[in-house]
Amino acid sequence: MEVFEKSGERFEEEEINLRDYWTVVAKRRWMVMAVTLTVFAIVTILSFRTRPTFRAKGTLLIEQEPNILSFEQIMQVDTFRDDFYQTQYKLLQSRSLAYNAIERLKLYENEEFVGKPGPGRKPVDKVNPVFRANLVSSFLGRLEVKPVRLTRLVEVNFTAGNAELAAAAVNALFDSFIDMNIQAKYEATEQATEFLTTQIADLRRDTEQKEKELHAYGAEKNIVALSDKETTVVEKLGELNRALTETQIDRIRKEAYYDEIKNASPDFIPEALNNVLIQRLREEYGKLSREYSKKQELYRPEYPEMQRLKTELDGAKESLKDETQNLIKGAYSEYQAAWKKEKSLEEVFNSQKQDAIQLNSNAIAYNSLKIEIENNKSLLESLLRRNSETGVAARLRGLRTSNIKIVDRAEAPQFPAGPKKKKNMLLALVIGLFAGIGLAFLFEYLDNTVKTSEDVEKYAHLPALGIVPTFTVDGYRKGYGYGYGQRGHAKGIILKTTDGIHQTEDKGGAGAEARESGAKNQGTQVKSIELISHRWPKSDYAESYRSIRTSLLLSTADPNLKVIVVTSALASEGKTATVSNLAVVLAQAGKHVLILDADLRKPRQHRIFGIRNLNGLTNYLTANLELKALVKQTEIPLLYLINAGPVPPNPAELLGSDKMAGLIEYLKPHFHYILIDTPPMLAVSDALVLGPKLDGVVLIVQGEKTSREAMKRAKEKLDLLKIKSLGVVINNLNLQRHDYYYKRYYYHYYGEE
Repeated sequence: MEVFEKSGERFEEEEINLRDYWTVVAKRRWMVMAVTLTVFAIVTILSFRTRPTFRAKGTLLIEQEPNILSFEQIMQVDTFRDDFYQTQYKLLQSRSLAYNAIERLKLYENEEFVGKPGPGRKPVDKVNPVFRANLVSSFLGRLEVKPVRLTRLVEVNFTAGNAELAAAAVNALFDSFIDMNIQAKYEATEQATEFLTTQIADLRRDTEQKEKELHAYGAEKNIVALSDKETTVVEKLGELNRALTETQIDRIRKEAYYDEIKNASPDFIPEALNNVLIQRLREEYGKLSREYSKKQELYRPEYPEMQRLKTELDGAKESLKDETQNLIKGAYSEYQAAWKKEKSLEEVFNSQKQDAIQLNSNAIAYNSLKIEIENNKSLLESLLRRNSETGVAARLRGLRTSNIKIVDRAEAPQFPAGPKKKKNMLLALVIGLFAGIGLAFLFEYLDNTVKTSEDVEKYAHLPALGIVPTFTVDGYRKGYGYGYGQRGHAKGIILKTTDGIHQTEDKGGAGAEARESGAKNQGTQVKSIELISHRWPKSDYAESYRSIRTSLLLSTADPNLKVIVVTSALASEGKTATVSNLAVVLAQAGKHVLILDADLRKPRQHRIFGIRNLNGLTNYLTANLELKALVKQTEIPLLYLINAGPVPPNPAELLGSDKMAGLIEYLKPHFHYILIDTPPMLAVSDALVLGPKLDGVVLIVQGEKTSREAMKRAKEKLDLLKIKSLGVVINNLNLQRHDYYYKRYYYHYYGEE
């Protein structure tokens, strides 16, 4: 223990003592055992009552998207993208995918998910959004996605109460995931195909309409031939029309190409395969990815080399993204240029057309219709060719080609995955033990009662005179009982003086009966701690009181210590039994001892010694009772008693009277020790009014009952009145709980069964 001072105050810092912790656990071992066994029993019961669950497992291989449309796309450099795989893992746990799997299995009809139908249960409404959301959440709660480290494999687990259902759920999820992947893969191609189909249908209708107009116009105008001048104008117009047609074809082709790639990933842009810079960036990104993954096994992300690689990897990824965007922007720029060129030629064509109309409106109109028909046919042929190309890619969907492959389909597990009874029981035992120990320390922290000598010294700053163990009969705690032996009656007690010491003669009255009763009780079972020092002198209890006697006599160097008040802070703390036993051990030491029962509110000393409560202290203080009738001899040699007498209405005034002071002064020369039994000092002031008349006070506290604050307040009252405190006796303390090692040594070495 480290002691230091600060500003005149004294502080003590206690060292950690493992033995103190063990003492707390040993003291509250029944609580620890109760909590441990309770937790263990609850978990064991729940483990055996819980329905077994089965866990099915399947494995997927997720690769990057291959493109089988061209040899160059097949041979493209493979790159590893973390974001791609993280996206796939999240898609496996998406609510839409879970709902598709639920629809495949019709889990809205499964009792494990919706419960058993009952007489008062409404039928399930599978279109109810709340029901659907709860069903999907229940499905996802049973799902577990675990990527296999350093591979492109991913394990998917599903837990259910039925083995076949667990396997079917994993397989249904796999099938739904592949379908969703194929749907996303060809979505851009389908959009381009729809656009081209619409354009072809419109162009065909326009061409057919133009041919009908040409035929009707030629028949109406009866056009047979054109002049040379008209031929020149028409030829020029035809050249402009052909150029405009080519420009329109180029614009439509570029527009279709831009619509196809603007929302596609780099892997679906054909032009990216022939771009040297993009290929080089892919190679560089793949190289950095592999190097980063390899070094990630050796170094942490904070390592400078890893940070440098991460920076270079992010830069390569950004460069690849920028170059891909440049391709899309280039396609858009080409489309805009073709569109502007088309508009420019259209303006020139319209101007030339007006000139031709002026020369020969009929012939020009005829030729214009004819040229438009030819142009429409040429444009239609180009669109049909492009549509066939996109149709090939779209038809590949029917082959269900996908970068997702099922490595191992889930099979129905043979053994349940849970509950793990042995593991649960072991964990329950450990958790219950720690919870019990924690609860024990919590109760110990909240317990502010006096339990040890250290508590007395720390909070009352008084020495602990001794500890009296808990008294039990046949192993059962009975407290301080009554009813042992026979109670005699005090008759003819005569007070004599020989050499200044009071002695008594018993003329066949209470003393003889008490001694006879005491002799008989030596061989019988003791049923109370009162006078146990006399009834069972070789017991550990008697030894405790002898230890208190030794501590009391050695606690002060005052040779005039005679009058000792024994009191307690609160009621029912065993002060009366302590007075009687302490008087017995003092008498056994050859001292003349007098017990003065000053507890005029609830007197009990006369009951302990089997004496009728007549001619007591109250009679002496209120009447002219002679001393020879006041002092009574007990069955114990050298031990005398002044009983309390009838209960007065004003005990404090009587005890504080001059007559009381005179009585004490008169008795002092005739006895070695006078022990005064008084009421609790925090409840009444009887013990305090005796302060000037006594030599010291012994404070009794009951272990595990008297609070530290009560003991401290009692000490403060004594200090306030400048009454000398001789020490504290800890009474009725369970040594097995509070001082196990001392108790074992005490019982087996000094005690007697």
